[in-house]
Amino acid sequence: MSEKKPPSRLPRQQRTALLPPAQPRLTGIVREREEQPGVPEDERKGLDTMAGEDLDLLRSIADIADLYAQHEIFARYHRRQAHNTRIRQLWDLKAFATFCLEAGVRTTGVALQADIATLTQALFLEASTWRFVTAGLIQLFLSWMERQGYAIDTMNVRLSTLKRYCRLAADAGVLSQEELYRISRVQGYRHKEGRHIDRQRPITRRGAKKAEPNPLTEEQVAWLKRCHDPNTPQGRRARVILCLLLDLGLRVGELVALQVKDVQLSRGLLRFYREKVDREQTHRLSADCLQALRAYLPDVAGERYLFPGYKGRHISTRLVEYLLKDLGDQLGIDHLSPHDCRHYWATYHASHQRNLAQLQQAGGWNSPAMVLRYYVASEIANEGLLP
Repeated sequence: MSEKKPPSRLPRQQRTALLPPAQPRLTGIVREREEQPGVPEDERKGLDTMAGEDLDLLRSIADIADLYAQHEIFARYHRRQAHNTRIRQLWDLKAFATFCLEAGVRTTGVALQADIATLTQALFLEASTWRFVTAGLIQLFLSWMERQGYAIDTMNVRLSTLKRYCRLAADAGVLSQEELYRISRVQGYRHKEGRHIDRQRPITRRGAKKAEPNPLTEEQVAWLKRCHDPNTPQGRRARVILCLLLDLGLRVGELVALQVKDVQLSRGLLRFYREKVDREQTHRLSADCLQALRAYLPDVAGERYLFPGYKGRHISTRLVEYLLKDLGDQLGIDHLSPHDCRHYWATYHASHQRNLAQLQQAGGWNSPAMVLRYYVASEIANEGLLP
């Protein structure tokens, strides 16, 4: 008596729909094998079983493989992205999840069982969640952000994030190519279009992030580097932070990740990794940086990071942002930020007609397009035209 095969765990309707193109091919192969001369009767019965019951098992295996492949496409993409990129995408998807839940209540009058955090996590991790996304839904999301007062740049970035995940969902077989094409046709806002929209809405930005960086004078920069108490570890640390931001134009993420071994004090050099461009660079330290580091390095002897935090980690970028905001309040500058220091550094050197390629390398940019913006911002349009 033959042993009974265990039934598939998947519902029969799902198993039947799983491999419709494969079934005729498999059945044809089986029949071709059966028709070959010299095939024993017992083997013919086995082939009949393969064409029938065992196809259910093959469909189940394929179903599991499809689910794994869908998950792996998203997981593989996440492994390739920087930590900050993943965090930013989570915030973008959270905004989209918030819109979807609000739209569901307004349209149907019934609230979804999932909350914002659950839907955000599903959008981030599971390709199957994107099955409900359409070009029309994304268009409505843009209109919703416009009414909510989100900045034009924020809206464009979030649109880009949604398109990226839609492409991943299409690769996973969740979205059709037709729907993906319609989604790809959803356009963001050009700079001039954004200005027209901002003129017609009462709120053009949410949160404290500025539309334009705060300009700094050389007197303010000198004060920012020398206003700290040299008799306290906190004061010495703050001075090093400001000198590195203002004199080297470091990004705040690059600053907090610096290690003590990166400082070559005897040679006056700083060697560090720039994650945004995936490159290590060596910079010559300014006189102010050297003076501040000589006073500060004994405070971090034996530490791994130049600015150590808790549990062996470095300080957070938020701590540096709070430091700059407090200093800005003392100067009467609204929301002074680390990026304002980088903007000052780039604009200062652009205004002194530094070589574009040299400034691009020192600032850690992959493209000269960003550097040109600082050159344009520092130019005087009618220079040399007045008598």
